[in-house]
Amino acid sequence: MYYGWKLLGVLGSIYFLSIGTVFYGFAVTLPEMIDTFGWSRSEVGLGFSIMTLSMGLSGPLIAWVISRVGARFSIMLGGIIAAAGGVNMYFADTLLQFYLGTAPLLGIGIGLQTIIPGTHLVSNWFKKRRAMAIGLFMASGGLGRAIITPLFALIIEQTGDWRIIWLIMAGCTLAASFLAFLMVKNSPQEMGLNVDGADDTADGEEEEESRNSKVFQTEVDWPVKPALKTSSFWMLVGCSAIAVMGGTLINSQGLLHLHDIGFDKVTAASAIGLIGFLSTGGRLVSGALGDYLEPKYLMGLGLFMLLVGMVLLSTATTPIAIYTFACVFGLGNGLALVTTPTIMANYFGSLNYASLYAVRGLSTTCLSATVPVAAGYIFDEFHSYGPIFIGYIGLAAFAIVLVIFLKPPVISKEVAAGK
Repeated sequence: MYYGWKLLGVLGSIYFLSIGTVFYGFAVTLPEMIDTFGWSRSEVGLGFSIMTLSMGLSGPLIAWVISRVGARFSIMLGGIIAAAGGVNMYFADTLLQFYLGTAPLLGIGIGLQTIIPGTHLVSNWFKKRRAMAIGLFMASGGLGRAIITPLFALIIEQTGDWRIIWLIMAGCTLAASFLAFLMVKNSPQEMGLNVDGADDTADGEEEEESRNSKVFQTEVDWPVKPALKTSSFWMLVGCSAIAVMGGTLINSQGLLHLHDIGFDKVTAASAIGLIGFLSTGGRLVSGALGDYLEPKYLMGLGLFMLLVGMVLLSTATTPIAIYTFACVFGLGNGLALVTTPTIMANYFGSLNYASLYAVRGLSTTCLSATVPVAAGYIFDEFHSYGPIFIGYIGLAAFAIVLVIFLKPPVISKEVAAGK
């Protein structure tokens, strides 16, 4: 078996252990901190924003680490830093400790450990089945949300101790680092293999199949600066940012909103967990189809479902309506998220993928990080999430328009020749 598939299983496990527990588990602790310390929603929302922002701002640092010492070391280092953040949060009882734990430790830690090194490795190990591989990798994150959110809520309800969640997070990120130490390899060439495990004698057949594919895949690895000058790159970043903003809104405020309209903690967490299950399904569907159908169409469908899901949430008052929202929003979330790294690698190549994705992460996270604190502020002022829901619906409609005009960039002969 091609080692890339084994590596993919390891990367999926790492993503599950890290993003699944820290990013998605974080939201379960927010209502408990509000009750325990009397903090406002805008104050705890700022903490979530700080963590999200630090993940994006650390993108250039992560790309630098990968370029110097490899993605394997990045994943190992990230787990250690995130574990330190989890321990800090276990003892935190002031807003200052809370904010210090979320930014330099949790945010940077899971940034180093998850999406950039993970998708960089997948893009380097796979080309022919790149969309499927990225879909499988990112599905593990959706599975993390599906399992971890209700599980953590149940642990808190059964034990009455919400602080223990932070220690569980720390243990999981360290376990992910250990997996990277044992199993992660930075490239196929490191093991004397070719991308996709192809035989050298089959190169001609692989190239012919690539030319006949309906999915665009560049044959040129774009340099970073020319790629950043294309409208295609920034349109893709815009669509990605809006998709991520929707997920961030639900992840940071969803449980609080469901509590507001009368759902108990476990039921509310189960609805959020359902988003994770459907997001996992969406990521798998996107991965399965993305090698045969142009991924931008899947992105457009995902954004449309996010729009519809937000409309459902803003008007829902019954369990059936809430679960319908969870199904639609979760599937759309999965479709939209997986297509971004696939399109980026297909349009600009894999050589400078980490640097380009870091720019995407920096831009996307700066925008999405405003969501939790803005949503918390709006609720504190108007006692309703209605305005933020309506605002997101408008953004999703704009993103769908961007997808319609998104197309592969054209590289000049001089740039392609490295001049």
